[in-house]
Amino acid sequence: MEKYVELEKKFGGQFRETSMVDSDYKDKKVYWLEFAGAVCPICGHKSWCMINVSGTKVICMRVANNHKLSNNNGYLYLLGNKYKVSFDVKAIKPVLTYPRAQDSVLDFFYRSVLLGCPLKKNHRQDLYNRGLDDTMINIHNGRGFGSYYQLDPSVKDNGVKRLEPLFRQIDVSNNIVNNVWINLLDNMSKITHSNYYRHTLWHGVPGFFKFGLHAPRTSKNIPALLNLPIFSVPADGLLVPYYNELNELVAFQVRVDHVSASVTVSKTLPCGDLKVYFNSHTKQYTVNLKPEGAKVRTIASGIAKTDIIDLKYSNMPYQLKVEHGGKYFWVSSAKENGGARGKMPIQVAYNPDIASLDPTKVDKDGNLSERKIIQNYIKQPKSIWLTEGGLKAYIVSMYLPKRFKKEDLDLLGKDVLGVAGVNSYRNFLPMLKRLHVNTVTTAYDMDFQKNKQVKENYRSLISLLKENGYKIRIANWDGSKAKGIDDALVQQLEINFTNVN
Repeated sequence: MEKYVELEKKFGGQFRETSMVDSDYKDKKVYWLEFAGAVCPICGHKSWCMINVSGTKVICMRVANNHKLSNNNGYLYLLGNKYKVSFDVKAIKPVLTYPRAQDSVLDFFYRSVLLGCPLKKNHRQDLYNRGLDDTMINIHNGRGFGSYYQLDPSVKDNGVKRLEPLFRQIDVSNNIVNNVWINLLDNMSKITHSNYYRHTLWHGVPGFFKFGLHAPRTSKNIPALLNLPIFSVPADGLLVPYYNELNELVAFQVRVDHVSASVTVSKTLPCGDLKVYFNSHTKQYTVNLKPEGAKVRTIASGIAKTDIIDLKYSNMPYQLKVEHGGKYFWVSSAKENGGARGKMPIQVAYNPDIASLDPTKVDKDGNLSERKIIQNYIKQPKSIWLTEGGLKAYIVSMYLPKRFKKEDLDLLGKDVLGVAGVNSYRNFLPMLKRLHVNTVTTAYDMDFQKNKQVKENYRSLISLLKENGYKIRIANWDGSKAKGIDDALVQQLEINFTNVN
């Protein structure tokens, strides 16, 4: 842990743990960390690249050298060796971030977000297509799915430039200010008779960050806005909720409507430099060639119908490759001034009976009776399912009681834990202990047998569970008909189980 703090201080930000081990260390496991706000000393970016925990090596994904990794996954740099990279810590502009807020605070703010970002018709249809019905979608009432859309800053509504949908309206010239969080936090201050909530309660809530506005000094509203937040999401899309063991809403992922894509030159020409322009929405590409000592010319254009595009110029072959971006992104503000940093959460997807309970609901006697039911349920020894993906875990938890008898679920598990990626399997362990789990049913995607990295992570998960004394069952189904356990349950495929000794 001290080494993590040292690295964060040196490189000016946070890292994300991975399950990859530096193979040069034979006597102990030295893991690789992904830059997640910290600055890569090679390319200066704050994501994608990696550093080992010892701080002696960097894998840069952008700046090439003569030490390209065999799996085409970056370039190796040795810090402190003959090809050391100079790095000036003073060049980093510090970004003020806050530690992750308490779960109860996250739940409060994310419920408020959903009031302004209700589930849209197109995203509801997407959930129908995944097998969910309205009862399943609304099982958490106002703490479930939502839809986020940014408005074009150039669009004006009644003369007011709208910069955030339902969250912020500002027209400095006319001193018009409307921020939904102003009213929310002001009400909290009145209830508690304290300005603490207005100025600091939002600190540490991922997605929220400090209000920033370049405006004339004559604007009287600006000083009052300096301690107020705004809320933002990386891209338009479906808000997927994540819950903790108390059934509190503690995180969102956004499933983007449009997956970004880029084109790289995988095989180039010997007669000059190639530059590709690509529109990820239309898939239109244009290739420009700059021969040495000559003007730039366009040598190809078209629509990318496949991920590999083979082309020729003057009978010389070259190749383009379409690389797709991610489909899911965490709602975060770790890179923003006044934003929040925190660890990747795990999805606790309870069975419908428990999922429908609201931990903040006050009964007629003034008690949090539903929260008490959840707390008692946590204390009971139980079996549980493990899979990857928050939305997948949610769907599985809704379908288990439809596919199995109660006595079967007592053995296999009624509830599901989901991690955001197969390399995050170590995150399961703390939650298994908190939920008093004694038996697990693993249900990773059936393509793990073809994917080497997924297969290795699956083996590591099984070993970790065995080391900690858990009884283990592995779920299997026809992978040619359904990749994931959610699709297998929705399609009513036969599920078989293998006990691990």
